[in-house]
Amino acid sequence: MRGDVVLTVTLADVFNDVQTGQLYPIYFVQGQDQYLINLVREKFLTIIHPDDRALNLAQFDLTEVPLSLAIDDAKSVPFFGNQRVVILDNPYFLTGERQKSNLEHHVEDLVDYIKQPEPQTTVVIFAPYDKLDNRKKVTKLLKEQARYLSFVNLSDKDINRFIDQQVNEAGYFINSAAKQELIRLTNSSLTQIMSELDKLMLYTLSEKQINVSDVKKLVTHTLSENIFDLIDCLLKGQLTRAVNLYHELLSTGEEPLRLHGALIGQFRLLLQVKSSEKSEKGIASELKVHPYRVKLAKRVVRKFSYIRLASAYLGLVSMEEQLKSTSRDPELLFELFILKYKNQMAE
Repeated sequence: MRGDVVLTVTLADVFNDVQTGQLYPIYFVQGQDQYLINLVREKFLTIIHPDDRALNLAQFDLTEVPLSLAIDDAKSVPFFGNQRVVILDNPYFLTGERQKSNLEHHVEDLVDYIKQPEPQTTVVIFAPYDKLDNRKKVTKLLKEQARYLSFVNLSDKDINRFIDQQVNEAGYFINSAAKQELIRLTNSSLTQIMSELDKLMLYTLSEKQINVSDVKKLVTHTLSENIFDLIDCLLKGQLTRAVNLYHELLSTGEEPLRLHGALIGQFRLLLQVKSSEKSEKGIASELKVHPYRVKLAKRVVRKFSYIRLASAYLGLVSMEEQLKSTSRDPELLFELFILKYKNQMAE
């Protein structure tokens, strides 16, 4: 099966191609979720029988191997078989990133190959990036000519579907509240969700039913989730609890500047969501953030004034300047920030 111009396809479309043997010459997979990357990679590996993989399967990391070598391999005809699979990882030249490497990639080699691919070879390009440089000719060509599968900004519906499929196939049940709590605590990371589901299913092995209490008890909190809890305490005026959470995060080895950067970033998002009149989807697209983060932010900003949000944000920005320019203790600086914030809210 061949196509001159192929628009974005779904995971089901790609799996159907492999299952039916109706393969396109080039597949372009974009996104950072490791669970989905592994899922797609394993599917393409099934095309070549394990006994033939030494001859008809090649994988190239483009941070270590010149692109021209990979393209030359893709042009080779299959040995003792009808199909060859060539996988290209980390094509950083499709982004605006600079790579510290002595490698010289001749991108025109890939452009030429896209225009005239080897019919018996399936090339799969994994781009583990949220952003690509769409001004580049090669990026545009890949999106237009290849089967383009994007995992960037998975929707709530997509994530819920993956959870349901995993749970149902294992013969378990998870209620809606537990699913939402799992998504919240993992910051919508499908890779982490699947890892946590393994723990949850082992924990509920006898009853095979996962509830909210199970999720809260077992799921490891991400930095984003801890930040969310800290901000929630701060805005609700639970200042002692906010200070304790800050101390706890530092005691686990979290770097003060990284923690602070996450706090400021989340407050910046809250202010942007508060001031925007666009839909959740529109805001997510404009700010280039996951839609679920916007949904959570919307829930928060409904309860608090712009002034309250801005006051906390500006106080944290001021504290960050002190963290970078002085050697004062981060915990002391945070306590001083809390006192100043408390006084401002009392005015």
